[in-house]
Amino acid sequence: MPTLYDKYGGMPTMKTLVREFYKDARINPKVGHFFSKLDMEKLIDHQVQFLSFVLGKPVRDYKIHELAKAHHPLDISDSDFDEIGRLLVKTLSKAGVALEDIKLIMGVVLEIRDEIVNRSKSPPAAPKPIGTTPTIVKQSTSSANPAVINSKSSDTSKKITPQRAADTGANRNSSAPKPSAAPSTPAPAVTTEPAVAPATITTAATEPVKTAELPLEVKQQHKKIFKSVFGGLPKIKMVVRDLYSQVNEQAELRHYFLNVTPEKIIADQEHFASYVLRKPDHFYLGGLLQSADLSIQVGADVFNDVIDILKKILKNTGLPEHDIPRLTTHIMEVIEETRTQSNDNKIGILKPVDVSAESISKLYLRNKLDTVVKRSDLVYASSSLKGGGYPFPFFTQVDNENQVLTLFAQAAAKESATSEEMGYLVNEARQYAPILNFDTDMDDMNPLFVASYSLPFEFGVPNRLLIKITKQFSKMFFETFSYDTEEILLKVAL
Repeated sequence: MPTLYDKYGGMPTMKTLVREFYKDARINPKVGHFFSKLDMEKLIDHQVQFLSFVLGKPVRDYKIHELAKAHHPLDISDSDFDEIGRLLVKTLSKAGVALEDIKLIMGVVLEIRDEIVNRSKSPPAAPKPIGTTPTIVKQSTSSANPAVINSKSSDTSKKITPQRAADTGANRNSSAPKPSAAPSTPAPAVTTEPAVAPATITTAATEPVKTAELPLEVKQQHKKIFKSVFGGLPKIKMVVRDLYSQVNEQAELRHYFLNVTPEKIIADQEHFASYVLRKPDHFYLGGLLQSADLSIQVGADVFNDVIDILKKILKNTGLPEHDIPRLTTHIMEVIEETRTQSNDNKIGILKPVDVSAESISKLYLRNKLDTVVKRSDLVYASSSLKGGGYPFPFFTQVDNENQVLTLFAQAAAKESATSEEMGYLVNEARQYAPILNFDTDMDDMNPLFVASYSLPFEFGVPNRLLIKITKQFSKMFFETFSYDTEEILLKVAL
């Protein structure tokens, strides 16, 4: 299947595009000075490689630290970045690149903003959207982002720990914790963008097109799943389109996407990626099983052929070999959910307006969980089945205002447990399951060992994926007890 690189003429076109871009950039009064003392031929070659990579040609693997090392000494600001982006969009438009393709390309470029802009000398300016016209479209001021980042290095961050079951020393098992706000997942190792309003991309011939802006916390989780060094979610969208096209070109495989559109697949990859839990790396070494409803599962040969096509596409984009199993799993799990939704007579997604503690409790009950609605926004869930999929009870908090579900579980430790012992346990747990937010609460008679994970429901709650991720969350929390070498945990569900 031809990539965008092939679609627009391959290497000759890449070279022409890059030379036209730098021709405008060098005489631009705002950013031209960046290019006055550089080896332009070397720079052009580098940019040709990068643009080819973005459009799907397998080239060398770009490293985040390489980009930062090369660009930070230039002291490029956010406004400089936006101007350079505007020039690139202008070049692509003049060359006849379709608006939809420009949006995908610029989405990849925006993913590396933090590696290009040097913010060490001054506070970061709110990044502006890059438009497809000479004048950048201004954004409205965004409201405060509902997601709370748990970081000791930020004055605006809040450390959230669920309140104790009872302040009076009553039986913990008889009362639920009362979080003051939804716990958040930990910030990833890569730098994340400030929360901004949805970007608007326009052309002279079209009306403004608004692109959905994910909550900051979701963007963090996406960056752990879809690394910015690879091109992030925009590149994944290209991959999914290629997969859909290649599968549908083969008569023996095309029924796999029966009743499914590429637009629906791409939308679900964007909206529901957080509902596929990032697992320990060894998990991805095994084979991938179908997770769609039994009524629409295909033959093993067909499913494996689809996976092989996806792996080849990922490999051809230049993705590092060790990342391919993980990306394959995450993309396919959401696709399997999309296939089920598109071929199911039942409603598979809980609408945002219908999300409540009661509706979540009913969903859990239908899937053989025992539940107690502790408050109008809090559900306690457990399983009495020995050896079942839920080895440890957990809570689900519903934040309707911010449209976030938060899963959390907590276990008591011995009164004699020290902060050092608890800290060691938390650090080990974070190494094992870095996507979860592990913490401790040492403020009461008994310390608590806590884990949480947040899920957005701006676009609804996919029922099957929620059940699957709650099982994984419960199991992953329970498995971290194996790092309790000093046996300080009581392993009591709270």
